[in-house]
Amino acid sequence: SVAPVLSTLWFGALAGLLIEINRLFPDALSFPFF
Repeated sequence: SVAPVLSTLWFGALAGLLIEINRLFPDALSFPFF
């Protein structure tokens, strides 16, 4: 089926995007949680 592949790609892209944002803006992700 297609669903596991799509979810894997989606979460992989989302994780990569979060890592890139965290790399470019180190304080952007840590600030709102505290």
